[in-house]
Parts: sequence; structure tokens; C-alpha cells
Amino acid sequence: MIWKIKERQKKWLEGETGTVVKNWGGKVSIALAFPNRYAVGMSNLGFQHVYYALNRYETVVCERVFYPEPEELELIRQSPGHLLSVESQRPLLDFDLVAFSVPFENDYTNLIEMLLLARIPPRAKDRAEVRPLVAAGGVALFLNPEPLADYLDFLFAGEAEPLVPEFLDFLHRLGHGSASRCEILEEMAKSIQGIYVPSLYEPVFREDGTLDTLTPLVPGIPERITVRRADLLTSEPCRTTVFTANTEFSNVMLLEIGRGCGHGCRFCGAGFVYRPVRYHGAEKLLETAAPDCGTNRIGLVSAAVSDHPEIVDLCSSLLDRGGSLSFSSLRADSLDSQLLSALESSEHHAVAIAPEAGSERLRRVINKNLSEDQIYRAAEMLAQRGILNIKLYFMIGLPTETKEDLEAIVTLAKGIHHHVVSGSRGKKRLATVTLSVNSFVPKPFTPFQWTAFAGTVELREKAKWLQKALARVPNIRLHFDLPKWAYVQALLARGDRRVSFFIDKVARGDSNWKQAMRSSPLNPDFWVMRERERDEKFPWEVLDHGVDRNYLWQEYERALEARQSPECRPGKNCKRCGVCGP
Repeated sequence: MIWKIKERQKKWLEGETGTVVKNWGGKVSIALAFPNRYAVGMSNLGFQHVYYALNRYETVVCERVFYPEPEELELIRQSPGHLLSVESQRPLLDFDLVAFSVPFENDYTNLIEMLLLARIPPRAKDRAEVRPLVAAGGVALFLNPEPLADYLDFLFAGEAEPLVPEFLDFLHRLGHGSASRCEILEEMAKSIQGIYVPSLYEPVFREDGTLDTLTPLVPGIPERITVRRADLLTSEPCRTTVFTANTEFSNVMLLEIGRGCGHGCRFCGAGFVYRPVRYHGAEKLLETAAPDCGTNRIGLVSAAVSDHPEIVDLCSSLLDRGGSLSFSSLRADSLDSQLLSALESSEHHAVAIAPEAGSERLRRVINKNLSEDQIYRAAEMLAQRGILNIKLYFMIGLPTETKEDLEAIVTLAKGIHHHVVSGSRGKKRLATVTLSVNSFVPKPFTPFQWTAFAGTVELREKAKWLQKALARVPNIRLHFDLPKWAYVQALLARGDRRVSFFIDKVARGDSNWKQAMRSSPLNPDFWVMRERERDEKFPWEVLDHGVDRNYLWQEYERALEARQSPECRPGKNCKRCGVCGP
């Protein structure tokens, strides 16, 4: 029945443009694996960029591997070893390296199951053969690599641009010799900045369960791994290179215009681990988005697209070419007539705004520097341009949140709806406001890394209250995440190597998450529900992002006092966080 899987993959290939298929002769073979389904992986710009970056090397053949489709999963479980690459339909055991791209913590169990389906021993200590090595990278692991530490031979700590060339050079120098797996990993850890080999570090825990030390076991390897950052002034912009109809962004070329964010929202992990703010120049972006890219639909991607210093000129030039634009994110305080014209010209009917919190007090807590007036004004301006479907992102369970803050979400949602309706007078279409309400999960390397998760019971009660409060308001829709999955995410985001017990149980199919937590000798609340002490050592601090720990603590204290902090902008002598120097 494996032929069914091969037929599906052949159909994927037939429907793609930009796929790279190479002869394997004399090349390093890399399986680039995404621990979720094809449609999700091919919508991920980082995954696409690494695929393109690796295949640019004539000495490398890189092929994609995805978590099986639901109807095929049981077939591969019955016939392990048949988790195949898309391009040549080879099993993972044929590759020199299996490299996972991991953007989301909740996909960790899929990663482990993919190794099982490939007949690769999941735990690194059980893999005696040199080939294949198993590695991973991605923003989830930039934040905290330790929950997967026992499964991976090594991790890429940083961005692909500086790491890929050095890593491939190392493989060509040492990877095809007679060195053992241990020798390869030790030499890699010593010679490549940004490579973390977990087996070469030993965690020691105190009697109270907190981490005491994470000690290097081999002379010559660093105590902390310096995370690598790309220089976007010299790097080629990331863009969609493989187009397929089987994805969320069908016929859209995603184009990354910058990395990092200086707004300093205290809940946002990516806003801290991708510091400092960096941008590609407009000229280079226009070259990358050349008319021969195969589509005129361009999706601009950045933490805050409208912060790009040349955003107006960039949009104008793309529109002059006949392009149609969309934006990954827009701040309510940065909308102006030129950006709105770009949206209007591209016939956008829906835009997302992220107030994150209902009250101005709570927005000061999280350092989301948006006033109520700015949010209302943005909604009205969008409506006047015919954009009548507004999506609002909120979080519940934030530190210091009160009933008044929940009530403020209701007030703000009603007010935005009123302003959209007012701004849309004379329009034929119906105005709608959609609230996407998510549970707050404390993340490493943020000022909220010390705080506790609110808890599933409390979050369910808050969601139920919001649902009831807005139930009778016309044309307002609500979508909630599931607090139980937010709890799992908090466990994986804040855990250490001991949480592999839960990952293993779920990935092997022995238990669901609830059963795994009940059967464990360890209480998951220890990692999820506990507020941390100021001086507690965190497992994720084996990585060094350059962000000063004292700065993060000071930001946490400012949050508890509902005090805002100014934006951090490189080149303006902003050195508060430590990334740009002391």
C-alpha cells in the first residue's frame, strides 16, 4: 500500500514550480524535515528558505520530508521505514543528515514520531551509526532547546545565512571520513559557533527540582552557545521559491523584508531572540521580487511590516509593476494614507489588528504602546477604504489581568465595530469584526519568563465569560484556542530535559497528553504553573542571544507596575537590552 503514498507525492511534485531535483552522485544528502503536514510546511517561509539555501550548493542534495497525511499515517505505522522524501522518495535512512525545521512547540511529538516511522532510534544515545545525523533548528528551539535535547545529535542555534556555509564546509572536511559519531559531534561543537551538541552537556538539578548547572563535559566547548544572526545588508532576502496550490499561500510569493522588532512587547519571544531589528533594502527587495518570479501577488513578511524605513517606496514600486500586496502584520498606530492605498489597490477586504489587551492599563503591562483612540482611528480608516472585515487578536491570562481588563475587551470590540460601521456608510457590504482570543503562554528570553501560566480552568472561565458577553452583539464573531493545548505549549516552552518523559509517551502512542501527565512521577505544574525566582537558572540559558538578563528582569518589574518602555532602535544609541553592546 506504500504505492499510495508515492502517488500522492508525485502529484505534489507535478503541481509544484521551483522544485529542485538532483542526482545524488558524490553529494552530501540532507533530508529537510518539517514535523507537520505538507500544506503547513510549504506555507512556512523559513522552511522554504533553508531548502533553497542548501540546494544552491552543487555538492549538496536537499530533499523535503513531511509528517504523513492523516489517511497515510496508519500505513506507515504498519510499515516503518517508509517515511519518504518528496523529491526522490527515498527513506530517511539513506540520507547523511536529517534536519528538522521546528517553528512550533506542539509539533515536538510529531518530530519524535517521524524518527520512529523512519526506523531511526529517537534518542541520540541509541544511535550508534554515524549516518544519518539528526539535527534541528527553528524559532521554537532558539527559545528553548532542552525539551528535545535527548533526541537530537545537534541543534542549529541561529539563522541559516551564517550557519549553513560553515556547517557544509565542516561536513566536506570531516563528515565523509572515518571519524565516529562522537568525534564528529565534538569537533563540530568546538569549531562552529552556533552549533549546540546536547550530549556534551550535563544538567544537574537541586533538591527542589530547579536547575543547578548545565556543565560542558568536553574541554574546548563553550559554556553557552552564541546564537548566530544574519547580516541582512549582505544576505539575499528570503522568498517563496517553491509554489504549490496545496498551501495556505497559493500563488503568493512571500517576501521577508526584515527581522526583529524594536517595539519590545513583553510577551513576544520572537521580538527578543531576533534582535536587533534588521531590514533588507528596498532595492534588493525589488530585485528579489522580480516580475519573472511567476506571480504578481506579493506577501510582505516581517514582525511589523509598516516599520520598514522604505515601506512606502517599496509598496509604490511593487504596485507600479502591477503587483498585488498583502501584509503579514500591521500596527494600528502606523496606518497612513499610502499604506491604505496599497491595501485598497490590492482589493483587500480583511485586515488584522492586534490590540492584544482590552484596557490601556494592560497594554502598558505588556508594552503594547497603542491607545484606544489609535485603534479606533485605524478601524475607521480601514472601513473608509472599503476594508470592512477586521480581525482582532487578543490574549487572556496575561500577568496582572483583572475582570475589568476582560470587560475592556468587550468594550473595545463593540467600539471597533461601531467605528467600522460608521466608516462604511454607503458601502454595500456588511461590516464584521472577528476576535481571535488566545491563551497567554510565558516564553523564554522575554520579561515574562518568570511569570506563571494562568491555568486551564481560569482560562476556560474567562473564555466562557467573553463568549456570553458578546453573544448578542451582531456581526461580532469569536474564536478561541483550547487552554489544554496552551498548557502543553507552556510545558514544552519552559521545560528542561525531564519533560522528554511526556513527549516520549505521547509520540509513541502510549498515552495522550492527559494520560502522560497523570502517569508521570513528575508534576508538569512544576514547569507550567510556578512563578520563578529572580535568580533561578533557566535551562534555555545554555543559549546566549545577547539579551541582558537584568534588562529582562527590569522590564518584568516595569510590567508589574504597568509602566511602558521606549522602543529599541539600533543606530540611535539604544543599548538597554545588551544586544547592541553594553
